[in-house]
Amino acid sequence: MNWLIIAILSYFFLAVVSLFDRYFLVGPVPNPKIYTFYIGILWFFISVFFIPFGISLPKTDIIFLGLLTGLIRILAILFLTKSIIESEVSRAIPAIGGLLPIFTFLLFFLSLPKSEIFDLSQIVALISLLIGSVLISLRKSKDKFLNFRTLKYPVVTAFLFALAFFLTKNLYLETSFLNGFFLVLLGGGLGTISFLIFPQNRKEIFSQRPTQKISGLFLLGQAAGGVGVFAQFYAIFLAKPSQVPIINALDGVRYVFLLFFVFILSTWKPELLKEEMKGATLFQKLVAILFIGMGLAILAFKK
Repeated sequence: MNWLIIAILSYFFLAVVSLFDRYFLVGPVPNPKIYTFYIGILWFFISVFFIPFGISLPKTDIIFLGLLTGLIRILAILFLTKSIIESEVSRAIPAIGGLLPIFTFLLFFLSLPKSEIFDLSQIVALISLLIGSVLISLRKSKDKFLNFRTLKYPVVTAFLFALAFFLTKNLYLETSFLNGFFLVLLGGGLGTISFLIFPQNRKEIFSQRPTQKISGLFLLGQAAGGVGVFAQFYAIFLAKPSQVPIINALDGVRYVFLLFFVFILSTWKPELLKEEMKGATLFQKLVAILFIGMGLAILAFKK
């Protein structure tokens, strides 16, 4: 179960970067293209950093698969930022968290032998984690009706991330961990560089001049995100194909960590705790944590 421990660790660091993402997207960098561009550029330079550590180029079709996976993942990040900015967070995040494991499951269901995908304990754990992930991220919304206009970006985001996870696992079935990680980072980096082909994108991107403080915070957040993504990819590398949807469903663990961070930060700003922990909201999150804990317990004690 090493993949499970590493996946949980990855969501700890991804919880940290979520705090930074929320800060940037509602404040200094409210433009999805700009924020995604700088993430992709960082990916490109990190991929170059990995070259001296034994990177060897596999067959051409594997190189193409890796670059395509990176491109799809960076597009998923672009639509994620659009979801956060243009859709209500109260519906966007639970929708993504709920749809992502379902899309991933369907992709693997269509490609794997049914005897491998239909493991009863895995299915129960997946459902439990899925319910917990949606509950823990769900917030009250002024508009109680779901419609395509408000959910189009979350649906596209969930599908793109699911496709990226599916392709990542297929990539790791054909090459080493570092080779695959390098190709995905390079593909994402080249994908964001292609943003500059369009004059309007260049104008938007270069019109934003981040201050030294903003640049430092961005790099700090992405450092935490980098560790999280590295660990998540390694968990995918270790896991069986049928276990990858469970790694997606473990996203609820990230919100457990976020609640913990909010509790710690409340000693500095008490109003943070009041927003997250009161009345029905507190009960909802406790129930969500129970579902997540049950899902983790099933996975941990499965022989």
